[in-house]
Amino acid sequence: MSKKKTVLFLVTLVILASLTVISMIIENNVTFFSIVQLAILLIMFFSYFTWARTTEDERPVPDDELGKKIRTESGLISYKILTVLIFGFICLDQWIHESANLLLIVLFAIALVTLPIIEFMKARSYR
Repeated sequence: MSKKKTVLFLVTLVILASLTVISMIIENNVTFFSIVQLAILLIMFFSYFTWARTTEDERPVPDDELGKKIRTESGLISYKILTVLIFGFICLDQWIHESANLLLIVLFAIALVTLPIIEFMKARSYR
């Protein structure tokens, strides 16, 4: 990617993020959509700088062997971090409200069994 495109991307990203944060502060209204919008902007930022290539750059691409390895390892790490965070939020909810949120507990149970189920199905597909 050219420097102009990168600068344009960064300026646009900063403007959108700033408008969202300012809207959240001024209106004192944090909604589901404002949080998701910030998350999507962060996804775009990190994805762009992870996979964007220049003519002189030797960065991996998502489809080559190294790119697939990066995506596999980062997916497994993020799965484990997310599972630990869900458990932490269950503990925090128990501490704050004196009772745990049933939906969080169900989500934690689903998170615990997701990886073994997917591994089982992938292993069965290679037989």
